[in-house]
Amino acid sequence: MDAHKGDCGKVLIVGGSEWVIGAPALAANASMRAGAGLCRIAAPKDSLLNVLALCPTATGFPLPARDTKPFLEFADHHDALVVGPGLGVSSNGRRVVIDLIERHHGPMVLDADALNVLAGLESSEWPQRRDWSNIVLTPHMGEFMRLMAAVTKRGASFAGETTARESGSVPAVRSLVDDEPSTADGIPLDVEPAETAVAAPPEPPPPQNDRSALAELLSRATGCVVVLKGANTVVAIGSQFAINRTGNSAMATGGSGDVLSGVIGTFLAQGFAPAQAALLGAHVHGLAGDVAAREIGDIGLLATDIIKYLPEAIRKYMSK
Repeated sequence: MDAHKGDCGKVLIVGGSEWVIGAPALAANASMRAGAGLCRIAAPKDSLLNVLALCPTATGFPLPARDTKPFLEFADHHDALVVGPGLGVSSNGRRVVIDLIERHHGPMVLDADALNVLAGLESSEWPQRRDWSNIVLTPHMGEFMRLMAAVTKRGASFAGETTARESGSVPAVRSLVDDEPSTADGIPLDVEPAETAVAAPPEPPPPQNDRSALAELLSRATGCVVVLKGANTVVAIGSQFAINRTGNSAMATGGSGDVLSGVIGTFLAQGFAPAQAALLGAHVHGLAGDVAAREIGDIGLLATDIIKYLPEAIRKYMSK
């Protein structure tokens, strides 16, 4: 079958900083191994060449120090974006994240420091975006707690509420202060107004390591697809969720999350809906880790090993 690299998805990785050059390179290498036809990396000028040296199949674009308009125009030429790996939370990184959310309307993955930027915003600074349903958030538990605290602080006016209700693309976003409290690991996360709060009988805690309520909470509050990383990664789409069963403890290694964001970015670029890209990405990422652990062992597994076995994991999935 004839194919052109432009037919297989164009992914832009936005990340990197002076002291973190591996994260965007891992995401880019994973994106290519997952089948992207073209991958570009946007990183600060001072670190871009070092990042590209770790991913020679990608090309680069220097992140702007001030005017983001040329960069935003460049971003529009890609099918999907992965924003955040190694980006840092400097004023420049903050501006890039906010401008992309507000002005780039295509699908994107927000990972790592993109999530930390959002978590550090005041309610009045939250990006304005009509459709949040084509954004995939990929927090680990630490990032989740920081981001959830910021979202809860915003009260009943959540990003994506109007869009979700009008488009029907995700279940309608409900105000956390209007819903009954949700708990996970026995920790109440919803906050009721003091004047309306009433005592409720204690509920038994959910099963250990069941984080589905947490992922659902963040997805409903933002209108985004949420991939809550960790053992038994949870993918939440509004009030629906799925728990991924592939993967193993050897994958608890630096850079594994960057690999996942690159894989999901590729599936977004290839036309999968955000929920599908997240579900498939989590499954294939874990499956590659399972193959790697079988070949290498459960000690000393590296994120680059997961990347190496992505093609085999995709073949396994497609052969089912």
